[in-house]
Amino acid sequence: MTTDVAVHEEVVTFADGLPGFESSHRFVLVASPSLDPFTLLQGMGPDAPSFVAIDPRQVEPSFAGEAALADRARLDAAPGAPLLWLALVSAHEHAPATVNLRAPIVINPASMRGIQIVPAESPYRLDHPLG
Repeated sequence: MTTDVAVHEEVVTFADGLPGFESSHRFVLVASPSLDPFTLLQGMGPDAPSFVAIDPRQVEPSFAGEAALADRARLDAAPGAPLLWLALVSAHEHAPATVNLRAPIVINPASMRGIQIVPAESPYRLDHPLG
């Protein structure tokens, strides 16, 4: 039997957790053609959170995420090294889904370290309309 779900073998570690989920440090990325263009950021362990995410450029083509040198150090990423950028999707019961472009998830594929960048100022919204 074949499956269309790809679970990345390597675990992404968020040393500080994610805002609001500081005790959750280990996640895997789950991709599937049936989820495309979304990715699931699946927490590991009992009661671990999971998040639906999307490449922010899929939502806002002009998205220009930049990781400061301090953020790259936390990711163990050299200047110029490619990073994976994801924006978390929020589903709302009586309103359209939104995407958090202001505080993206950033993962260094080489070290499998991740952080959520929460800038003091940003041109992007926490609740950018999806679609």
